[in-house]
Amino acid sequence: MRRGPKRQDRPPRVGAAVLAKALLGVFLIFASTGAGVAVAGYLMIDNIVPPPKPGEPEAPPLPEDVVVEPPEPGGPRTIMVLGSDRRSKRSTDAQLGQKPHSDTIVLIRLDPKRNRIAVLSLPRDLAVTIPGYADGVKINEAYTEGGPGLTLKTVKHLFESSTSHTFPINSVIDVNFLGFQEAVNHVKGVYVDVDRKYYVPEGSGFAAIDVPAGYQRLVGSDALAYVRFRHNDSDLYRNVRQQDFLRQASGQRSVRELRSLDDAGELLGEFQQYFRFDRKFKTTKNIAGLLKTGLYLALNKAPVNQIQFRGVTESENPTVDTRLYASAGQLRQTVREFMNARASSKPVQTAEPTAEDEESARIRKKRNRNRQADVAGLEESRAQGVDQAVLADPKLKFPFYFPTLRTSGAGYAGTKPRIYDIRDEQGKKHEAYRLVLSKGLAGEYYGVQGTTWKDPPILDSPDQVRTINGRKLRLYHDGRRLRLVAWKTRRAVYWVSNTLSQSLNRRQMLAIADSLRRLKQ
Repeated sequence: MRRGPKRQDRPPRVGAAVLAKALLGVFLIFASTGAGVAVAGYLMIDNIVPPPKPGEPEAPPLPEDVVVEPPEPGGPRTIMVLGSDRRSKRSTDAQLGQKPHSDTIVLIRLDPKRNRIAVLSLPRDLAVTIPGYADGVKINEAYTEGGPGLTLKTVKHLFESSTSHTFPINSVIDVNFLGFQEAVNHVKGVYVDVDRKYYVPEGSGFAAIDVPAGYQRLVGSDALAYVRFRHNDSDLYRNVRQQDFLRQASGQRSVRELRSLDDAGELLGEFQQYFRFDRKFKTTKNIAGLLKTGLYLALNKAPVNQIQFRGVTESENPTVDTRLYASAGQLRQTVREFMNARASSKPVQTAEPTAEDEESARIRKKRNRNRQADVAGLEESRAQGVDQAVLADPKLKFPFYFPTLRTSGAGYAGTKPRIYDIRDEQGKKHEAYRLVLSKGLAGEYYGVQGTTWKDPPILDSPDQVRTINGRKLRLYHDGRRLRLVAWKTRRAVYWVSNTLSQSLNRRQMLAIADSLRRLKQ
């Protein structure tokens, strides 16, 4: 008699709707890093996933040299996701003998104990030792020379040699760029808070892109161009963009359309040709464990924390040597944050202010206006804000707010604010504007957003609510850093976005948000 898997290896018996929701916290994590619905791969159990469509064969498993460690039961899992330009054997490039390249190496740690999802992007220009190949070469050469197997060995060697501890990687997923676009399109795009205008024309010798600043929905090719962009900033900023896209993607409401196993199965059936998994990924034991972890993180609304490489430096002559360098101490700090950092605090409910509170707030507000610029690193900028308001206010049907404080030496990017419409998930149009301020350094932009769409996905689940000078501010953190400060009026919602590198500190973010004013105010 044929026996099924052991009871402890079976996926837990939960309703289809609950199971689909268990994917929410992890589903678009992989979409944003290039693996689309990879986590839903654990649903590839008997009769759930349909066979690939005719002419679209399922991608083969990763080679046998991709050896992963089994995770501890109920413990954290570390998954390596590779985004590559892997080509089919029938493609022209493959027939000409051109090797595939890895554009993205991302580590994702699903940690039920700490109730967090940590994401770490490895700079593709990072100088490393590739075991058995060479020392001091860029890490993306590992994929070119030995595919996912050599990349896995290289990443493990990088962290183990600096920490003297085992660095476990429990799963490996390899996805090509087309799979990334298809995954993003399937969920009808991802709403992204784009920090500034990204533009490279066709025929320039670089990948073309035309994505304006502001909160908007990015679909396939634009989403891919955005996460891959590195034309006039560094590989480090591209990594941060990828992580930021990942964080915003993980909270998309469109994922909630996956209401059943059939929906998830159909989705995987469409994408099987784009994803390759290590040979242990689809085993019943791994599927069951991953499902339990995903379910726990989804039900507990685990946040996504971006982990940045600390202290990465360029070479002495970056125009000639484009490699990036990290010391053993910096690597140890990065590993420590990735493995152990805790999640942001839970939302803090605050009572509505009383009339007495509001009167006190008005008095404090008047007294504090002269003190705002005393925050280190900020300077008065009301005149420049008024110039922006004069251009934008007459064109909007809702109030235009501008900051009267800015970081020292910053300036507005462009000659006028961007005024545009944004459509919500139901297709309804809302007015919006975006102010972009440049700190004067490559990749360092922060912004002010206003829109009549009062409940966009980016403002779901604040980490804290704090009233300052009568203004109820919603605070959104990434670990210890304050990445966004928002507040609502009866007609619109406004927020201040930190730079991609989150270089504005907490006091600066709060002071800038508190300084927002209208004309004649």
